[in-house]
Amino acid sequence: MASAMEKIQALVIGDIPMAVRRAGVELNLGASITTTHVNELNEAFSSLSSQFHDVVLLNALCLGAHPEQVISQINLVSPSSLIVVFDEEESEARSIQLIRMGASECLSVHESSAYSLRKNILKTVERSQGGMWLSGQISETLLTSTFEGAVVFDEQLRVLLWNPAMERIFEVDRNTVTGRNFAEALPFLCEANEKDEIEEALDGKRVVTRERYFYNPETGKNGFFTAFYNPMRNRRGEIIGVIGIVKDVTSSKMCERASFEMAQRMVALTNSSSNMQWISDSSDNRIFFNKRWLEFVGNDIDDERGCGWRRHIHAEDLKRYRELTETAFESRLPWHIEVRLKGRDGKHTRYFESAFPLFLPDQSFIGYVGYCTDVNGGRITKPSMPAISPSMTFNSLEMSPIGIVTLDTQMIVRHANMRVSDLFGIPGNELVGRKISDILGAFDMTTLQVVLSRGEKIQLDNHRVIIETDKGESECYWDISCWPQKDGGNYVTGICMSFIEVTERYHQIQKKEEFVAALVHDLKTPLIGAERTLDAMIKGALGPVESGHEHMLSVLQNSNRSLLTMVQSMIDVHRCENEFLNLSLQSMKMSGLVRECAEELRILFSSHGVQLKYVPEPNADNANVMGDRMALRRVILNLLDNALKFTPYSGAVTISLKATEDSIFLDIADTGIGISEEEQEKIFTNSFQGAIGRQVGGSAGIGLFVCRKIVRVHSGDITVRRNSQGGSTFTIVMPRHSNEKARVVETLQSGAAEASPS
Repeated sequence: MASAMEKIQALVIGDIPMAVRRAGVELNLGASITTTHVNELNEAFSSLSSQFHDVVLLNALCLGAHPEQVISQINLVSPSSLIVVFDEEESEARSIQLIRMGASECLSVHESSAYSLRKNILKTVERSQGGMWLSGQISETLLTSTFEGAVVFDEQLRVLLWNPAMERIFEVDRNTVTGRNFAEALPFLCEANEKDEIEEALDGKRVVTRERYFYNPETGKNGFFTAFYNPMRNRRGEIIGVIGIVKDVTSSKMCERASFEMAQRMVALTNSSSNMQWISDSSDNRIFFNKRWLEFVGNDIDDERGCGWRRHIHAEDLKRYRELTETAFESRLPWHIEVRLKGRDGKHTRYFESAFPLFLPDQSFIGYVGYCTDVNGGRITKPSMPAISPSMTFNSLEMSPIGIVTLDTQMIVRHANMRVSDLFGIPGNELVGRKISDILGAFDMTTLQVVLSRGEKIQLDNHRVIIETDKGESECYWDISCWPQKDGGNYVTGICMSFIEVTERYHQIQKKEEFVAALVHDLKTPLIGAERTLDAMIKGALGPVESGHEHMLSVLQNSNRSLLTMVQSMIDVHRCENEFLNLSLQSMKMSGLVRECAEELRILFSSHGVQLKYVPEPNADNANVMGDRMALRRVILNLLDNALKFTPYSGAVTISLKATEDSIFLDIADTGIGISEEEQEKIFTNSFQGAIGRQVGGSAGIGLFVCRKIVRVHSGDITVRRNSQGGSTFTIVMPRHSNEKARVVETLQSGAAEASPS
């Protein structure tokens, strides 16, 4: 390899080795090595700054009392130069120490003759180039296996690398372009002015191209692409070629066009509807309102766009509305909410708004479409009108895209729109007058009683429902919303229920879970195998590993471990997003669940020297919550595990539980390192890790994200604050559950007694 090398530039710092001086010859290392000699370090740094040197020959006497500092400064000034130290002292331990400080080689006086120096310099350079060759092989492997197109040109614009992705994008075989000039091999790309962009990169610029169209006349392939070109340099900093990364954007360009066409059709469709409708973009800015909306509010579309529409929402409803819609937007989920909107006459009308996310064929999210249904027939603006009247106009209900029924306080159906008839498979006139419990199997009537007694809205997503028909039972999955109907005095006079069929979505999620499980297995298996192989290589299973190669293997191992962490994070987030489909709700004592979790971890806390204390207030012992026991247990264990992780030895974690008439409060306080104020809200977002969390490690940053998802599904919330001891206190607030089922039975029994003959 030495004969094939370019001429080597060497800088000698300090006195010429004694062995060479004794031979009475000048330091002449042969025609392949040119030397420059300086005596002082200041001169050396000046020379290294102004001229490139392949090798620095450093007399160990110049290192002085701080050898690591000197070697580091040389590496800083000329990071590509190889440092060879020649030392009067013959010590293997010292040689190893100098190499660890950053030297490439260390030679003793016995190896410091002109011949020995020349031989060892050539050997060091060859070894370095061998490492560069290995690095080049790894880089080429990565380029040829990437999903993006990769191409490499030399100074004459000859194609050196054309990876499989480039073959797919342009339908040009690598064998027909490799080794040929760009203009000759790819004339159709020259027509797209691509040659000019590559020549710019050869001039030393990084070039990012705009989207551009191409057509390959030989195969008929056409489409759109973008490219990033970066100059390639040798160790001397000279440009020797260009590497390009090419991305096929044909699909996204076609989706853009499909999106535009869909928007035009939706505008025409919504303007013909009798319901108020709107459309938002992917940033949650509303960009379109139909004719019915604009007539109701008395504004033109420019006044409503962006956030202008919010001024029509009743002030008491705005906070609740924003919390619901922002949460749904983050998860790309549909939402349903009752809200009061102010019309052009200044009066508020109660509407039921439903919004549904819009996706392109490639599942790219592009916004929402929303429908507003007047479920009360103008009752809010005319308080004297009866709460439920046979003469009530239900035109907007009939046109609603979702199923809606109204019930009286005895759970008897008083009205059902046409969509409900389709969902239930029962004609509308046969639904009216029947109890909802006779129609919906597997539906807990406690939910409706809570709506009546508390006047609160309840949302059930992916809820399993059994429909009782003349043909037998039918199982399906719905999103169900239940909210109270109120009269002018704000008294509950009935219930409104909405139904959206999501059976197909439910089954798609199940298939997705199966697919992800298989995919994760396929991903983890080779990654784990690679981890073990790299670990064995670093430990010398294939023989001694040189320091340069060991560092490279360590980098690969760290990258492999990062991939493993990302795969595991994907598993956890996916489970979190889908495990709420079948929550098993039951009334349970919160104190018993907390005590069970504390006892399970008590031994672990003791082994870490951390005290675990549980101090419930007396009124909390009999406080119940309605929830999924396993899901809530996971939340408590996760919070306790975090508290243990961030609490030092001899610290303490205190669990306290208290209850009010309506709520239950669970506090988990530690004496650990605390969380900064700016990070206290961010820690609940997906994959976020704070500065301290990154130092401690062992987490992908999704635990608290999962906890908040679980608690909020239970109509509660979780927050964090800094406590007086400098640690963190996490607080879970959940609605207290009373024995609503007994009240339902009592209500039904009293209704039956009134109906029975005396």
